[in-house]
Amino acid sequence: MNTQELPSILQSTSNIVFVLKADIFSIEGIVEQIRDAGKLSFIHFDLIDGIGKDKLGVAYMAEKIGIDGIVTTKSSIITEGKKHGLMTVQRLFVFDSVSLDNGIKITKASQPDAIEVLPGMVCSRIMKRIRDEVDVPVIAGGLMVDLNDLEAALGSGAIGISSSSKELWKWQDANA
Repeated sequence: MNTQELPSILQSTSNIVFVLKADIFSIEGIVEQIRDAGKLSFIHFDLIDGIGKDKLGVAYMAEKIGIDGIVTTKSSIITEGKKHGLMTVQRLFVFDSVSLDNGIKITKASQPDAIEVLPGMVCSRIMKRIRDEVDVPVIAGGLMVDLNDLEAALGSGAIGISSSSKELWKWQDANA
């Protein structure tokens, strides 16, 4: 979700909002609106401008801003997030077998609450391998644009998807 999409997502039936782009000046207001709508805020920590990508940055976001969770590619941020009681999502970019091997290794080491596999369309091809190697819920994300993508991801065992597609938000609303 980017800031222009905030009103739409706040009116949807989604329980969790992944904030992918914000900055130090806007994040507090965004999180407050998400909280007021009764939803959980997961912040893509790597993409928040003006916040250090370190221990103090995580502490600030958890203690001062009051986020519920973080999404990140960095294992060290997952570890820090857990120390502050945040829910954690390790973002894994899978584009070949080496990146899949590395992603599984990273997941075993960081022990996030969930992993987000990007692009989401690869979930159906790699889910068995992930399930065999790690016991972590999988979210399909990235390039999830239509109902076929959603059905393939959920059919393969993903617990959900992350998408900026309003078409998929509407599907969820219609099927809630």
